[in-house]
Amino acid sequence: MTVHRHLRLGVAFLMLASGAVLAQAQSATKLPSDLDPDSRARLPYLQRKDVDERNQKIFDTLPGRSQEGILRGPLAFAAYNPGVAQALFDLHNAAVAGTLDPHTRELAILVACRETNYSLEWNAHAPAALKAGVDQKTIDIVRRNGALAGVDEKDASVIRFGRQLLHDGKMDSGTFAKAAQLFGKKGAMDLVAVMSTYAVSGFYAIAVDEHMPPGRQDLESVPRQ
Repeated sequence: MTVHRHLRLGVAFLMLASGAVLAQAQSATKLPSDLDPDSRARLPYLQRKDVDERNQKIFDTLPGRSQEGILRGPLAFAAYNPGVAQALFDLHNAAVAGTLDPHTRELAILVACRETNYSLEWNAHAPAALKAGVDQKTIDIVRRNGALAGVDEKDASVIRFGRQLLHDGKMDSGTFAKAAQLFGKKGAMDLVAVMSTYAVSGFYAIAVDEHMPPGRQDLESVPRQ
């Protein structure tokens, strides 16, 4: 029985390994021809050796650096101008340290990612939002651009705020007044700050057509329901 069990485990392992290889091969064949195979984007990841000495000091402060001196993560493409990447990193740190509680902040991040189809940070923050108490049904509504009927009042206010800010390009007075009532005047402005920093990173991902590696989903464009 032990031998048979080992054989079954061996076969299962081989099937899983073969499936992973096949998934990677299929994913690679679907990439547009203008994408770098490592970054899976239109630009390669920036390397420290390619940055001048003055900007290497900035490069060394950015998150996402590998021991090999390659910068990955949300600042990977903004860092083609290291000063911009540093400013964006500072904006991010100030925004997330504002008045919003983790639940509201994580939902605001997801809304910004959805509105810019920003897969990298969506994959990172969807689990964080769930851990912070955002209902999975609400996360799914954000992902599919669903109607807000039945969504908690505060969550619906955040989603509506972000949709009007980042998609409509105009915010009605009722949406702003509700956010200010629920989160305070500073909180409403912190919603703008949090959504803005993630939207800017999303814009970089749009420009370079960044794709996720095998096993991580890309956010597809979906119409508003």
